[in-house]
Amino acid sequence: MEEGSAAEQILKTSEEENMNIIVIGGSGKHRLERFILGSVAEKVVRDAKCPVLTVH
Repeated sequence: MEEGSAAEQILKTSEEENMNIIVIGGSGKHRLERFILGSVAEKVVRDAKCPVLTVH
């Protein structure tokens, strides 16, 4: 267990462990909801240094 932002911790761990891919679930929210609330999956996809597979 880690403290902090979920997206930041996922990205940090993926870099520390030299991961080849990240698989993450997405909620399927609409654009407006995602814009207002933010999305862990979206942040990971945007900032990851390795490929990210999102599943619904």
